[in-house]
Amino acid sequence: MKKKKEINNDIKKEKKEVVFITSELKQSKLSNEEYDKVKGFIVLVVIIGIFIGLLFFLNGNFVTKDLKEDETTTTTTEAEYDSKLILASEFLSLSDKSYYVLFYDADNTDEKAFAEEFINKYNVSAVPLYKVELNDLMNKKYYDPNGTENTKPKNSDELVITKTTLIKVNKKKVSSFITDKNEIGKLLSEEETTTTTTKKK
Repeated sequence: MKKKKEINNDIKKEKKEVVFITSELKQSKLSNEEYDKVKGFIVLVVIIGIFIGLLFFLNGNFVTKDLKEDETTTTTTEAEYDSKLILASEFLSLSDKSYYVLFYDADNTDEKAFAEEFINKYNVSAVPLYKVELNDLMNKKYYDPNGTENTKPKNSDELVITKTTLIKVNKKKVSSFITDKNEIGKLLSEEETTTTTTKKK
């Protein structure tokens, strides 16, 4: 009987060991499942991090590059101030006592070339030369190629320009109104020659 008791005790011990090993295996299995979940979560976070980093990289190289190019273009194309350029509405209100105003359509290459030739070489400070570009949105209401010009406008509202025109203003009144290009060229050349001769004396 003693043997039976010993055998029973041995069996009980073995059962306890089996139960202990089984519970250890279950815990180990749970640990493996938890480990796999944590491992999967970490892999997912790393993948998302790489994806976000790639987006920032692409954004920095392509979108920001385009913005920098636009900024560069913008800063290099700043408008220059041209003190000779005025609006048609201002042609009678300048501070000079006597001056010329050359009206022309800058969209027409021939008229622009003609006007720029005289504007660039005319250098008479006593009787300055101003220019009005009729193609400018602010000046279009004074430009009517099919209309009838008013050669003696008393104010800017009465002004009608039909083609390249040179107006001489003296004491805020129109003293001459010339539309013939040959006469314009001749007058401006004579004015410059006369002033240059006077300066030499």
